[in-house]
Amino acid sequence: MRCAGQTVSMGGRRQRSVLAALLLRANEVAGTGYLAEAVWETPPVSPESNIRTYVAGLRRALRAAGDSDDRLATEPGGYRLTVHDGELDLTVFENQARQAEAAIERGDFTSAADHAERALDLWRGRPMEGAVLGTLLTTESSRIEDLRLTMVEQHARARIALGRPDLVVGGLRSLVLEHPYREELWAQLILAFYRGGRQAEALAAFAQARARLVEELGIEPGTRLQRLHQEILLSDSPDESEADTDTVSIARAYRQLPMDITEFTGREMELGALLRIVEEHGGSRSTAPPVIAIEGMAGVGKTRLAVHAAHRIVAQGRFEEMQLWTDLHGFDPEHAPADPAEVLAGFLRLLGVPGQQIPHGVEARSVLYRDRLVGRRVLVLLDNAASEEQIKPLLPGTPDCLVLITSRRRFPGLDGTRPVPLEVLAVEDALELFGRIAGDGRAEAEPETARRVVELCGGLPLAVVLAARRLRNRPLWTIGDVADRLDDAERRLARLSAGAVGIQAVFDLSYRALPARHQRMFRLLGLHPGDDVTPATAAALGDLHPDDSESLLEDLLDEHLVHQATPGRYRLHDLLLTFARECARAEESDDDRRSALHRLASWYLHAAEAARRKVEPHRGQPVRLQPLLTEQPAPTFGDHEQALAWYEAERAGLVAAIRASADQKLLAIAWQLPAVLLNFHYRRSHWNDWLASHRIALSAATTLADRHGQAIIWRGLGIAYHDLQRFNEALNAYQQAQSILEEVGDANSLAWNLNNVGVAYIDLRRLDEARECFERAVPLFKATEDSQGEGICLSNLGDTLRELGLRTEATGCLEEALRIQHAMADQASLRYTLTTFGDLLYDDGDYLEAARCHRDAAIASEAVGDKRTVARALVNLARALDAAGDVETAQADRRRALALFDELGDPQAGAVRGLIHESEHRHN
Repeated sequence: MRCAGQTVSMGGRRQRSVLAALLLRANEVAGTGYLAEAVWETPPVSPESNIRTYVAGLRRALRAAGDSDDRLATEPGGYRLTVHDGELDLTVFENQARQAEAAIERGDFTSAADHAERALDLWRGRPMEGAVLGTLLTTESSRIEDLRLTMVEQHARARIALGRPDLVVGGLRSLVLEHPYREELWAQLILAFYRGGRQAEALAAFAQARARLVEELGIEPGTRLQRLHQEILLSDSPDESEADTDTVSIARAYRQLPMDITEFTGREMELGALLRIVEEHGGSRSTAPPVIAIEGMAGVGKTRLAVHAAHRIVAQGRFEEMQLWTDLHGFDPEHAPADPAEVLAGFLRLLGVPGQQIPHGVEARSVLYRDRLVGRRVLVLLDNAASEEQIKPLLPGTPDCLVLITSRRRFPGLDGTRPVPLEVLAVEDALELFGRIAGDGRAEAEPETARRVVELCGGLPLAVVLAARRLRNRPLWTIGDVADRLDDAERRLARLSAGAVGIQAVFDLSYRALPARHQRMFRLLGLHPGDDVTPATAAALGDLHPDDSESLLEDLLDEHLVHQATPGRYRLHDLLLTFARECARAEESDDDRRSALHRLASWYLHAAEAARRKVEPHRGQPVRLQPLLTEQPAPTFGDHEQALAWYEAERAGLVAAIRASADQKLLAIAWQLPAVLLNFHYRRSHWNDWLASHRIALSAATTLADRHGQAIIWRGLGIAYHDLQRFNEALNAYQQAQSILEEVGDANSLAWNLNNVGVAYIDLRRLDEARECFERAVPLFKATEDSQGEGICLSNLGDTLRELGLRTEATGCLEEALRIQHAMADQASLRYTLTTFGDLLYDDGDYLEAARCHRDAAIASEAVGDKRTVARALVNLARALDAAGDVETAQADRRRALALFDELGDPQAGAVRGLIHESEHRHN
């Protein structure tokens, strides 16, 4: 504030904020609510007393400056600051600005320049500098700053129209550095250079502007800048007398590389590979130029790498003679893909060909272009390519040149092209990029939270840049504030944006460029509940033939909309997955989305059952399946190893399908699929998946009031709890199953449940109760003609009788079990009976025969892929060998068992570790 030419102090920062807020509502009543929101970002609970204090301070300052008490009056509901005409600089500025704009509209550029200069002369520093800016003042400050920049642009426009572009170049140069994303400032600077006869600098300024927009926001310049650039490139001399000068001026503007960026981070491996290709070519006798295609998904930093590599190559003294660059607009919301004929026309002008000598037609221009490059060491950067047809006419014909291409697509038809695929950044590189942009050591101060942010961004460079820039532009935010906003997966894409620019926009360009069938496939991939998809699961989702789905997936892979973790398995980047889900919600009906998931879940159920039949061929089907809902057939498996390998590969997808089935109220599948997976979970000790899926299944079966389903799942839970040595929970689950099975009259399932209860009783040393269970179960197995169940139950009964000291009866049961199992060639059951026979022989002191039985049990267990039973057999084998005096082999077997238990996360690992230590202590 100034009075009689002197600056008057208006107190502290918040007091000045109150003054600013009052001035913005000059001659109006400003309420305390308005003032509080203007002064504080988060107002105190009772701001009135604070505001009264600040107002009193302002009155004292005004009195000290010789003003009257009427200037700042208390009114009902707030305060009024009286301001007379010409006293408030903002009002004067806005009045001059309106007159400047009116003068430009009527073509009076002299008056426009005069009014604009009067308006701009009022500026000192930034709006409300020195005040604390609350929410309202922050908004007003941005509005006023925008008015100033608009007036700068209008002033430049007037001066350029008056033939004095030299008067505005300096100011515009400074402002584009402060406001690099304001395209109209760049446009006026480029125009000022051009109208001042500085075409090369005009083109360089455009390249600078484009580099900032592409590298930092992932967007191309708008129509205004693009059109201005083309006009400069294609402009002819105004008359014959200036032709030579103009041609030379344009022809020498041949160092076209966009500006490199200081924030370039990582990519050492890819950059090294690219530079090696250039180095190898330099020492070769090739007759063709090296063509390098940098390819990858949207936002992965292809242009950043290409520009950085090009600058590195030129700095090494290679291709320093000339660098040509063009944006081919392969994926651009405002432009169709660039016509190679138009691109060639621009290149030819830069190569010194006058406009009247440029031939018509792409082929003729391409021939002349190649001719003009002969003998010249030229680097050609073709950015954002759309197709092979677009690229081919732009390729030089001599080995002295280098071509760098960037695209979201693969170009297998470009002979001799060396692809450099670009993936997302490693976490450490992403952290470095985030830290550089956020600045002020903020990432280093919160390293774990910063790591969380870059992980939520999926390491995608554009996402990391946008998140960091948002943090940098919000000085009151912590990194935790950014992380919390990105935690919401449904809104993450919207929050990774800068104005109209964002991740969603760049993804949408890739998506909209796809044919309709590919768009549908991409949308449906967003519905897959698992981490990755195969041609088979994709076919089930889309109700397609597997050959069609594989072709679609491969096309999406070429478009870098999916990637391959392993051959035959495809996955989407986390952010692309979110985008695909949004597309599915927007373009697929609720019924269509549910039907796709139903087809997938149905296919998983039938496929899991096909695998189960190979893993336990002698066991009956645990559930009655509904017909398969898709054309994609269930897979076939050559043996149990293939089946187990499929289970492991699809494990995450199977569990995710169970959860999705429950969420979509596909309740029959939600309980049947866990029931089918029981044997796999048992063999591989996947207890977390086992328990989680069975709990979902129990809820689904209960909701359906499917009593038989509930019993099957209770029994599966009992086996899981038993395996985890949670015996009380196991017995409770078995008892729940027993009660329901008796109610529904399922004799075979009842027999298996009794067998399981008996095994639990053995572990609890309740041998008489165990014997009773097995003796009740054996007749039920016989009655239901379940030979496998009968053999297993006889084996368990023999073990119980052995423990009770009834050797003869035990031997009879075990021999009968072996007879049944050999007759069936049932390796899966033999492994248990051989173990029990080994224990019986051990009890008799026949340690070598006991060791033979346990070794055979381990071999049988290995043959059926049951790692846990292999480990148990090895522990028993070690005990027998120890007793036979072969201590060294015994310890080796224990260590093998320990490794398997550790791999499975089995609680028995601790006991085996103790046996190893005990044996070492005893024999040392």
